[in-house]
Amino acid sequence: MSDKRTVLVVEDDASLRDWWCGSLEDMGYHVLSADAAPKALGMARQSQIPIELALLDLGLPPHPNEPTEGLELLRLLILEQPSLKVVVLTGQDEPSVALTAIGLGAFDFLTKPASSQRLREALARAVLFLQAEKQLSTDGQARMTLTAPIGEGVREFGEAAQERLVRSVLADSQFNVAQAARKLGLTREHLYYFMKKFGIERSSP
Repeated sequence: MSDKRTVLVVEDDASLRDWWCGSLEDMGYHVLSADAAPKALGMARQSQIPIELALLDLGLPPHPNEPTEGLELLRLLILEQPSLKVVVLTGQDEPSVALTAIGLGAFDFLTKPASSQRLREALARAVLFLQAEKQLSTDGQARMTLTAPIGEGVREFGEAAQERLVRSVLADSQFNVAQAARKLGLTREHLYYFMKKFGIERSSP
C-alpha cells in the first residue's frame, strides 16, 4: 500500500502478538502493539502517527479469560477516536460477546484462530470504510451510520457483521430459536426482531 496505515495490535500473548504484528507488517501496515488495556489506551492518546485501525483481543489482563477488560477498552478507544475501525478477536463459543462488541462500535469480529487471509480481508474492508468516510467528510457529511448515505453498493459493516453472526448461530443451532437466543445473549423476541430485520426465514423441511 502506498501510504502506510497504522494498526494498533492489543494482545497479551507475546507469541501471538508477534505473529500478528509480523503478518500485518508483511501486508504493508505500520504496526504498534500493546499487551494490556492501559498501554493501548495511552498509545491511542499519545501516538504522533494517527491510528486508524486496531486488532483487539478481548481477553486481556487482569482477567484474560473474560471479555470484560477488552470490551471496556473497546468502549474507551471508540470514545477517544470515533473513526477508529476496531476488529475484535473472540472465542468460538462467544457469539453474545461478539454482538456486544459490535454494539459498542467494533467494525468487525474474527473468531480464533484467525488466518492471515481473514485478517487481511477484514482490514481491507475497514480501509474501504475509512476512505468512504473521508470522502463523506470532504463532502460535508457526517461519519457513516446505519442510515447515512454511503454510496451505491457500500453497506455499514457493523450491521453486516450482526447479520453474519445471527445467521451463523442460527445455523449452528439448527434453527432452534431458543438455543440460538441463549448463545447470543438475547431474548427470543429480540432474536425474532433480528431475523425479521435481516429477512432470515427458517428453511422448509
